[in-house]
Amino acid sequence: MHEVVSALDVGNAVDRALREAGGGRVAAVSTTWEYGRYAFLVQFVRGDWLCVATVDAATGEVTSVLDEGPRVPGDGFEAAAEPLDEVRLERRTVWDLAADGDLAWVATDRGVARLRWDGLELWVDAQLTTGYGATRHVAPVPGGVVGGTADGRVFRLAGDGTLGWERRLPAAPYTLAADPAGERLIVATAVGAVELDAADGRTLDVIGGPVRAAAYLAGGNRVLAGHRGGLRVLTPGGALLWCWDQGEYPERMWVQDDRVYLAGEGGLKEIVVGEGVVARWSSPGTESVDSAVVAAGRVFTCSGGSHVDCHGYATAALRHRVPGRPEALAVIGGTTLLVADRDGLISARPIQAG
Repeated sequence: MHEVVSALDVGNAVDRALREAGGGRVAAVSTTWEYGRYAFLVQFVRGDWLCVATVDAATGEVTSVLDEGPRVPGDGFEAAAEPLDEVRLERRTVWDLAADGDLAWVATDRGVARLRWDGLELWVDAQLTTGYGATRHVAPVPGGVVGGTADGRVFRLAGDGTLGWERRLPAAPYTLAADPAGERLIVATAVGAVELDAADGRTLDVIGGPVRAAAYLAGGNRVLAGHRGGLRVLTPGGALLWCWDQGEYPERMWVQDDRVYLAGEGGLKEIVVGEGVVARWSSPGTESVDSAVVAAGRVFTCSGGSHVDCHGYATAALRHRVPGRPEALAVIGGTTLLVADRDGLISARPIQAG
């Protein structure tokens, strides 16, 4: 018997293997003893290749990535579809974008804009000037939207632009998210995660320590990402359920179908709470992902001011690339991708189902 000495858990081993390979989806993980050392064998799919990576359990070094031999049915490269429609917010800079059904909210340098989509046409329904300067983040809530500003304000607007409330935070928000019911908000800041009542803006909780991104799980638990990549899952009462260090700088985070998606340094990661990374999407020449969406068997990622990459969800294969200067992405109407450029151009593109 060999004594198992490991500096890694399975989730870290998978994460390092997929990072070294440039992305992929895990298929299986086993352990082995070879050359006098304990190692993880991480089998994964990348495009139409089945591969296996060897990860040293003591050091975390990926010592090899090998093709397993047989090809698997995968995603081929495809041409990017032309936009269905596009609009431009005149004299507006776009900072964030969030969709809710057939409408979308846009964070601009003067406040918030609202877009409508009927399946054929995209149009600007309203441009709301708040007087608070640049809005950096938006989150839809029932009957309106919540925004966060560069100077540390959080506010709520009704659909007609009426101000519901406005609050000052101890620091500017990094990210802003609503719970599934739209009743609570969690704001990530340099001094901690601040939880607010969405109805009146009063503070419900403050979780100390720098938080770079925050979101809600389906049951109301909070998931927090620190600047150095550490993840924590906390109950509404503050009890720690899970912590895990994935070691890369986060930009944005959201929860979809009980999976946590973390965009940032190295790409976009799909994380299962309690286990770790199960998939990773990244592109050649792209060091980080600033915005991303997952829909209809496709994963779209972008780095601010660069381009949009489309990947297969199941295989992490790069399907096509859309040129431009995108700042944020969203899915509107379930089957249409919104791409917002920093200069105010917003295009609606069909999602070619995978």
